[in-house]
Amino acid sequence: MRSRLSIALACLSVALCGCVTNHYTYDWGDYDPSMYAYYKNPAKVGQFSDSLAAIIKAGDAQGVKVPPGIYAEYGYLKLQQGKNSEAVGLFEQEEQHWPESKVFMERMIKVASVSPDATSPKGESHP
Repeated sequence: MRSRLSIALACLSVALCGCVTNHYTYDWGDYDPSMYAYYKNPAKVGQFSDSLAAIIKAGDAQGVKVPPGIYAEYGYLKLQQGKNSEAVGLFEQEEQHWPESKVFMERMIKVASVSPDATSPKGESHP
């Protein structure tokens, strides 16, 4: 009886160890620390932008899916910098890779398609 219990526990241990994996669905890179640093100090926008670009580049190089929202977030940073055409391209990539974001990305594409002068507060003009 005791040997059966020992064998059963050994088999259960082996089976459970086989379930353990360190494989993650997405490679988020250093998204969390760079986003946190950016939110605490918006002057670190360059670091955050570089982090998003690195995540996209790594995903493309490895042939894996870029995590959800990364293209959109990077596109939004580009939109804030006045790089509307780059933002539209990133919003389109988000929509292509994540079809559930279609409605939101279409709205963001409309916003990005408006000329920068039309979105600036009254009295301001862009050089």
